[in-house]
Amino acid sequence: MAQLIQSTDALRTSLRRSYPAWTPEAELQRGVVRRLVGGSMDYAEISRRALGDRWEGLSHDDRTEFVTSLGRLIEGRYRVRRAYLGADYRLHFDREIVSARGTASVFATLYGEPRGKNLRVSLEYRLLWRGDRWTVYDLVTDGQSLLDTYRAEFDRIIARDSVNGLLQRMKQRADREEREFASQE
Repeated sequence: MAQLIQSTDALRTSLRRSYPAWTPEAELQRGVVRRLVGGSMDYAEISRRALGDRWEGLSHDDRTEFVTSLGRLIEGRYRVRRAYLGADYRLHFDREIVSARGTASVFATLYGEPRGKNLRVSLEYRLLWRGDRWTVYDLVTDGQSLLDTYRAEFDRIIARDSVNGLLQRMKQRADREEREFASQE
């Protein structure tokens, strides 16, 4: 829990100010967000679990591309959350459960008042012990697993378009979201 508190506090501090997308300050801020979110999230583990048995069939290059694209999509979710919540949200860490198998769950509650409405969201961070630190492999928001959502979406796209089609769509979506976010700042 202490590790998550530290990284979320640092993330919140870095997102406190808003800069025009074209400025050096905005680029620096994006780099800080990438480092903080990427340092907490295990994109490779999320990718492997979201693709299931299909992961083994990917080449090294395709795996790398998939992990990178998924990381960009997840980082985009943080930008959207910041735009929606603003700087005045509170995150209260409630409790943690650590297993002897190197997994943990940290339960938290997010409070905010976006657009004048009271918001209360239950969060569960699911973590794995990786050498010297905990990494997040799933985030459950009000009972909805990010990993399960990605898995279901990826399965639908792969059934229709193939894994290569999924990779292409992920890259396009991440590019589009970054352009849209930059144009809104």
